[in-house]
Amino acid sequence: MGSASLGVAVDRPHLIDTLLRLLDRPARSALELARRPLSATLAPAVLGTFLVAAASALAGCITLSGFRLVPRLDVLRAVFEALLVVVPGTTVFAVYLRLRIPPRAFLAATALGLLAAGVVAACVLPLMGFIAVVAVKSRMDVPIPLLFVPGLALATVAALPARVIVSLDSSKAARWLSRAFIFFLGAVFVLRINTALLGIHTWLW
Repeated sequence: MGSASLGVAVDRPHLIDTLLRLLDRPARSALELARRPLSATLAPAVLGTFLVAAASALAGCITLSGFRLVPRLDVLRAVFEALLVVVPGTTVFAVYLRLRIPPRAFLAATALGLLAAGVVAACVLPLMGFIAVVAVKSRMDVPIPLLFVPGLALATVAALPARVIVSLDSSKAARWLSRAFIFFLGAVFVLRINTALLGIHTWLW
């Protein structure tokens, strides 16, 4: 019984180390994940989505008048809407341009991007807690944690697949596709929350 518990304790750091190693070499990791079963490819995406959603929900509980039990998830929805719009389109364009980027590898890179975004979002939560206290006490006009956590997560998701694109294909078309991927993710995200940004006080009641 004791040896079994020790084995589980040893395996957990090994699992965390394996996940972090995937993020150290994204292009090779994306290709390796693309060769695995679909469940293995989607596992990082599921974990990353959970971490991003949890961190954004905690940040969404912050208002200028204090903390609320029901979080505001406007910005989080904008993140996933941007991904659902841009990722399939980028995959289609990569095939149309005949780039050396297998569609499954690009989806794996996006899954790794979500995992990285989840790790980043979880790591900044203590800082967000401090900012939340300062924001509530100073009555800031802008709820920084509510905007920052999902925005940082989307930036992380955008950076990793874009890096994989230029790593797998060094052509000019691939470089432009990686830039377009980042640009359109940001554009859809901003357009989705533009109305809320113009009336940011409406988020808080």
